[in-house]
Amino acid sequence: MHLFDIPRNGMLAIRNAIRSLRRKGLDIVVFPLEGSFPERTSRRTPLPFPLNMLPVFPSEVSLEEVQHALDLIAADRRVRGVVFRIRGVQAGSAARHTLRRMMLDLHAAGKRTVAWLPSADTWDYYLASACQEIVLPPSGRINALGLRSEALFLKDTLGMTGIKADLESIAEYKVTPDMFRRTSMTEPHQEMLEALLDSIFEHVTAVIAKERGMTAERVRQLVDQMPMTPEDALRADLIDAILYEDELAAHLGIAEGAAGDDAPNVSEPADDHAPLITWRNAARWLKRPARWTTRKRIGVVSLEGMIVPGKSRRMPTPLPLPIEAQAGAETTAAALRQAEADPHIAAVIFHVDSPGGSSLASDLIWRQVRRLQERKPVVVLMGEQAASGGYYVSASADHIVARPTTMTGSIGVWGGKFVVGELYDKLEIGHRELQRGARADLYSEFRPFNEEERQQVRQEMGATYARFKRVVAQGRGMMEEDVEEIARGRVWTGEQAVEIGLVDEMGDFETALTAAKGRAELDPEKEYTVVQITASHPEQLPLPFPTNNETGWTALRAALYNLTRERVWAMAPWTVRVRG
Repeated sequence: MHLFDIPRNGMLAIRNAIRSLRRKGLDIVVFPLEGSFPERTSRRTPLPFPLNMLPVFPSEVSLEEVQHALDLIAADRRVRGVVFRIRGVQAGSAARHTLRRMMLDLHAAGKRTVAWLPSADTWDYYLASACQEIVLPPSGRINALGLRSEALFLKDTLGMTGIKADLESIAEYKVTPDMFRRTSMTEPHQEMLEALLDSIFEHVTAVIAKERGMTAERVRQLVDQMPMTPEDALRADLIDAILYEDELAAHLGIAEGAAGDDAPNVSEPADDHAPLITWRNAARWLKRPARWTTRKRIGVVSLEGMIVPGKSRRMPTPLPLPIEAQAGAETTAAALRQAEADPHIAAVIFHVDSPGGSSLASDLIWRQVRRLQERKPVVVLMGEQAASGGYYVSASADHIVARPTTMTGSIGVWGGKFVVGELYDKLEIGHRELQRGARADLYSEFRPFNEEERQQVRQEMGATYARFKRVVAQGRGMMEEDVEEIARGRVWTGEQAVEIGLVDEMGDFETALTAAKGRAELDPEKEYTVVQITASHPEQLPLPFPTNNETGWTALRAALYNLTRERVWAMAPWTVRVRG
């Protein structure tokens, strides 16, 4: 217990007494769901006024904040239901999986859950299906058309400009460089994507079928009939009502037991209206639980974005490349060392959401995780992806938790260079090279590798790949021969990874927290203080205006420079995207 816990909780008790005076008007809370929903609340250093008013870093509601809000709703007897207004959700499938679990928990706590959404693609419907009722307006549509994955091949396009991608990879499923070095998809590439789509589609149809009282086969049949009007969806039992948003109050005024075949529809509104209140207004009246600071705490260290040497950075605006966020080895290792040195940290949840990146930076972070794991339990929580270098840094953890649709594995490496000599010739740019050392021009961009050099590059990558497999074998308690069977650069979903031994359990942050308590031999029923651990020095944040003599574009150039300096990369194919 902290010295300030008593006065703080004393004031909280007084505020709760005031909040409890409101007896009516909290029946149904309208809770908006929009944005990308990062795992944890950002701990960035705030910018000074008026820079903090600029939409450079828009605030995003995190899964951590949503969990806290729904916990308040679940604990308050005055609230009997929640309308989730789903509009503009940009979150990936991993975050949606966690949101679904929160909705199901809310229903299990005795609250009525309703999803209202103007239209729904596959992933929107996947999210909404966790609610008891799904409501669309008359003008809405369900476009749950299924899932697809897209791959681009730019070899001929680059060739038109005089650029050649002289890239090598180990092994056949390590297709990351194929975007630049091939004109079409290889058989292993197609095999991997087909398996990923099968796994994710089976998961999506299974959970929808469970919540809608159908068979998975029936759900697949309905997907093949998309798109659907609200009337068609209602007849198919995919939705429960067709209502404009202003008609929800009348609909929700129906007694809980009346929601059946005889319940009023849009043309027969109920006489009693359920009071609707926005989350912003309801939050002022919901009682907060007392919180006591525990001596032993659970630390959270986050690694998000492409793994690079040096410090972590974040781009000022989204970019169509895997460098929007960069997880620097120096910054991440410093946070892990801080967790190791803090005597109050009993266990660490290492949140990894990364396609990988520099093999060297990944190894340096892995080493620090390994050191930490010798002293304290480490539980990895995988986000949307934890592949290649993202899996490398996770392999030595005591326990690994992933979402069903997490992209992981991709145990393999690639490397090489882009040759621009022909482009220089086309542009009539003269150049001359002087060197000392027989292989000083090994990575020269003016010519491709010769056969001897290519063997040298592949030998270097082979050594890195062998080390990658040893790291996985040691961390997962497997034979290296068995690792080779599931490695070779292949990407797996979280569900597949559990079956082959790369992941221990399906779940989310709450699952990882339970595992961390167990590993640290803490009381599983007790609520322990959870703290976000960051490096002592603030994260470097490149901005579109001068700060610390570094602009956003300077940081972008630095990111690209760090990437091109690496000769062997442990990075998953960023072209693996499953869309609905």
